[in-house]
Amino acid sequence: MPRITLNRVVTLGALVLLGATGCRSGGIPLLNLFGLNKPLVVALLADQRPLSAQKPIELLNPFAPYEPLRKTLGLEIGRDVALDLCIPLQVEPSLSAGFYHLAIISPTVYGRMSDPQLFPVVAVTADAAGRIARPAVLVVAARSETQAVAELSGKTVAFGPRGDARTHLAGLRLLESHGVAKDNLSLEILPLPGSLKHMPDMRSVAQTVINGSSDAGFIDEAAWEAFPEHTEEAGEPARDKLRVIAQTVVIPDCLVVCSPKLAAETTDKVRAFLFAAHEQHPEVLRSLPYSAYREPTEAVLAACRGLAEPSEPHDQETE
Repeated sequence: MPRITLNRVVTLGALVLLGATGCRSGGIPLLNLFGLNKPLVVALLADQRPLSAQKPIELLNPFAPYEPLRKTLGLEIGRDVALDLCIPLQVEPSLSAGFYHLAIISPTVYGRMSDPQLFPVVAVTADAAGRIARPAVLVVAARSETQAVAELSGKTVAFGPRGDARTHLAGLRLLESHGVAKDNLSLEILPLPGSLKHMPDMRSVAQTVINGSSDAGFIDEAAWEAFPEHTEEAGEPARDKLRVIAQTVVIPDCLVVCSPKLAAETTDKVRAFLFAAHEQHPEVLRSLPYSAYREPTEAVLAACRGLAEPSEPHDQETE
């Protein structure tokens, strides 16, 4: 589940500078820095769509999909709204200081906050099927003799992109709960000795399991559901070529968190707007890969907090 990463910040630098001189759909207006104008500042971190699913304009300007939300939210709460880009390390201190009022972040970033419960979760996103959270499924080849997670000790397991909440971090937690630690797996030599086997997307995970290069792999449930039940095309993923042996805890796509310094009245207005958006303002969601914003459950938030301990020291550098 990809996000705005460090390697994209350089490309977007010009957009941020434009925002600093007054662009209201990206970057924080210069007047705000001097206290002459106080928009509600929303930090963008997590865009969960794969790059292949994004339109070229969205790669150049990640603010564009959120422009309807920015504009409509401002009208609803009677206050200008500004969007800004941030990297994971900026989220917690900027929310704590009140420089950011809201942030749209990944479960990984939320879980790795020093104390996530200090930052109220205003809403979580619901996926196209209406779920506020879903798991990754652990699959083996249909012909495999593996029946249980514990049998994967010493085997090769394919994970999704490094740092991904479902197909990497939640996957590791599932293995650990069955007594299979990272060091019990058959690890890779590249890019670093002792690395997990990370694949760029769910199709690649499925293919490496089907062709026998991996003994098992983690696939986002939404991707699993999108695979055809059967295909005659060689090398193409299909559900009848694989078998599910377990699933991870359920994790949301994104969380909308707020600064502890944001006024309760404003927080309530934002929450009411988001919960009603799919019915009253469908244009807000039309350019986003979500069907609605919903109330999170404590079980879902606890699952995100369970991702707190990074399993590989360079995970955060790649978010």
